[in-house]
Parts: sequence; C-alpha cells; structure tokens
Amino acid sequence: MHPSDDDDFDFDARLAALTRDYVRALPQRRDELARLWDACRGGAAAAEDWAALRQSVHRLSGSAPNYGFEALGEAARAVDVLLSGTAPCRDAATLAPAIAACAAALEAAIAGG
Repeated sequence: MHPSDDDDFDFDARLAALTRDYVRALPQRRDELARLWDACRGGAAAAEDWAALRQSVHRLSGSAPNYGFEALGEAARAVDVLLSGTAPCRDAATLAPAIAACAAALEAAIAGG
C-alpha cells in the first residue's frame, strides 16, 4: 500500500464518521427548527426568537451540502434568505411554505441518512 493510500483511507474513514455524527444530529435539528418556528409564528416572538431561527437555518444551509444533503442545504438557504434580507421577513404566512420545505428536506435527510 502506498503511503497516500493510507492517508486517503484515514480521510475517508474520518469523513464517514463525521457524516454519521451529522446524520445522528439531524433529529435534534428538526426538533429545534420546529420549536423555533412555533415560537416565531405565535405572533409574540421576540427579536431573539427570529435571530435564533435564522441562525439555525443558516447553519443548516452551510453544513448540509458538505455532508451530501444538497436539497436540505437549498431548502434551509431559502429560509435564510427570507430571514436575512435588508427588511427581514417576519410574516408567518410568507415563511410557512419555505419552513415546510425545509422541514420536509430534514425528514428526507433523516430517512435517507
């Protein structure tokens, strides 16, 4: 075996372990999204609630594609864009379809993970 073959194996093994850990954490991320969305759409959401929701989807939009979950990353990015505009969207009716798509992408990633 060539030394670089060992390096490739070590990298692949580490990446596989990281991916398994990421997939194991997806149910928590799903629950976090639901909890934050419930807090925000209730009408009495504080600025901190909206910021936490945006941070959650922002992290998903960046991390998901790195682990092969491109659809999840795109769905989270769509929510992130709505929440982080110059005039951030705070309208539950406008956000609901994007949140639902993100939640569905999370479920698909969990199921297929």
